[in-house]
Amino acid sequence: MASRLGGYPAVFKFYEDGKSRRYNLLFAVNGGVLAIAKLVPSTGGAFLSELTLRQVAAGMVAFTILMTIDIWVFGTRMREAGGEQRVDACKGIFSWWGRGVLVLICTLIAVAWLAVALLPGVSAPD
Repeated sequence: MASRLGGYPAVFKFYEDGKSRRYNLLFAVNGGVLAIAKLVPSTGGAFLSELTLRQVAAGMVAFTILMTIDIWVFGTRMREAGGEQRVDACKGIFSWWGRGVLVLICTLIAVAWLAVALLPGVSAPD
């Protein structure tokens, strides 16, 4: 795979571009849905074709989990393409530091949506 993508600098650039696009999608979708959710009356009214805020929040948890898996698989494949399987796991493409950041960000997003979905009195910020 590395030969098709070029040498290490080309693989690294491909990885950075792909990672950026995936994180941008994660944040754009979550931010867009949050902006729409702010329009929902705090009385628990329905929106988006009669979906409740709880249903939308559950969908966003699922989306965030799927994006976490997608970014993880992409990063792992890019690490392999860069020939870094045997390199120190704390260095290089999609190191344990990058994996930790991914898991932390996605966990925070999912927990926030779970709070909206499950905790009484929690709603989108004003």
